[in-house]
Amino acid sequence: YNTEYLELHPLGKAEWIKLYGALFAKEKEAKALFDGIVKNYKEALDLVATKKPAATVLYGSMYQDQWYVAKANSWVAQFLKDAKAHYLWSDTEGTGSLGLSFEKVLEKAKTANYWIATGPYKTVAELAKTNPHYSQFDAFKTKQVYTFEGKIGATGGTIYYELAPSRPDLVLKDYIKIFHPELLPNYTFTFAQKLN
Repeated sequence: YNTEYLELHPLGKAEWIKLYGALFAKEKEAKALFDGIVKNYKEALDLVATKKPAATVLYGSMYQDQWYVAKANSWVAQFLKDAKAHYLWSDTEGTGSLGLSFEKVLEKAKTANYWIATGPYKTVAELAKTNPHYSQFDAFKTKQVYTFEGKIGATGGTIYYELAPSRPDLVLKDYIKIFHPELLPNYTFTFAQKLN
């Protein structure tokens, strides 16, 4: 019955906390939490308000024989847009993801500045073991590869999947730290990890 996953804007997902507040008779607390998240998100947007999207970004990785890239109206693409990065598939209409061949992705994203890889990788060597052709991407060569899926919680779940829908403000700050590190010099990633 929970359709929070259908929300396209990051704050739309977080707003579901108000429903849970109503269900547990904690409306005031839920509203205060949500209002704080909105405030933090807007403050993060203000940080990059004057920035031009200069960094080019590749997203995803191979799954079986397909590379799934986020479409332009997806949750991921919204974060990349808000963080003032140039997502290479920002012109692909729709929500969800688009399955492409490795060759199609390489053709378009070989020279991307950054790569946000999907998967719980820790190092570029570990990433390369899953597909040796990954080494053809410039972001791989310059070690500008990040993942949001590498941090595991106490019970074994991926922290990003457990917490990110409720804390889009922290996700956005992670993206800003990746693409515009000078704006958040003392900020420590909540979800993102740079592959060594």
